[in-house]
Amino acid sequence: MTGFRRPFRTAAIVVAVAVLAVLAWITVAPAGGKLKMIDIPPGASVHETAIMLRNAGIVRSALVFEALARLTRRPLLAGEYGFARAPMFWVLRTIQGGRVYLHRILVAEGLSVEQVVPLLAAKHLVLPARFRRACSNRELLASAGIDAPRAEGYLFPDTYLIPRGMGEEKIVALMLRRFVDRVPKDLNTRAAKHGLSPRALVALASIVEKEARVPDERPLISAVFHNRLKRGMPLQADPTVLYALSRWDSRLSHADLKVDSPYNTYRYKGLPPGPICSPGLASLKAAADPADAPWLYFVTRKDGTFRHNFSRTLGAHEKAERISRDRRRELLKDGK
Repeated sequence: MTGFRRPFRTAAIVVAVAVLAVLAWITVAPAGGKLKMIDIPPGASVHETAIMLRNAGIVRSALVFEALARLTRRPLLAGEYGFARAPMFWVLRTIQGGRVYLHRILVAEGLSVEQVVPLLAAKHLVLPARFRRACSNRELLASAGIDAPRAEGYLFPDTYLIPRGMGEEKIVALMLRRFVDRVPKDLNTRAAKHGLSPRALVALASIVEKEARVPDERPLISAVFHNRLKRGMPLQADPTVLYALSRWDSRLSHADLKVDSPYNTYRYKGLPPGPICSPGLASLKAAADPADAPWLYFVTRKDGTFRHNFSRTLGAHEKAERISRDRRRELLKDGK
């Protein structure tokens, strides 16, 4: 009889090892390839969640996942999750820990509220109309310590990690808090020395942000606008007109410059009623601390460097404009 037991024992060991190997493959070896998303609705059962994960290709076996989930006796939390080649144990721990997927949203310097809306809507993080309403919620702004009628200019440029379902008001509040946290507390004091209120500082910084293409020119461009404000001259900043027209291109016609809007700084002196975009920290600092320079005008060189020529008199400015136009014609003729 002993001779018969040995083959039986050997076969049992082989089967056991095979089963363990399969279980290890199912639970430890990563499943799937590229990032796969799953949205677990509130109230979904363990069984329903296991089926959803298997159908999405995130786990190999719904049966094994369900068994593991029940053995751990921890709830599976609702939310949107993302997995790329994740072992089953990691999938289970992630869902039990509620570590939902965070969408990376880059709010670049110089974006307006209307340009931020599609970034969030494309990820299904907001409904555009609700987000716009949240940006006009004065109580929300006041709770963040911001005295302004709208969030324009205060959605601080940064990279944000946002879970689906966060809600429009919480997203706006997050960006407002980032503004308050990142902007130095003494910036308003420095701006006040140049006659700027906190709101005026952000409005001017937003214009500097749109005009400056080279970092070291920000204080010089700021100086031009400070000098014009002191002399009662209109700012004549093209980006303010584009904002009034709800356009983001850089070409303006003579008819555009006549648009009747308080944001048209060709028609109306002083700063516009509010910011035209979200300025970055460098532009805020430049607006608060302009360069000590006499310039009243600037024009792009149109030589591919994105730099400007600065002038103190209208005659010098007009000459710089002619040179810039001639250079542009030469570049177009050369096909550059």
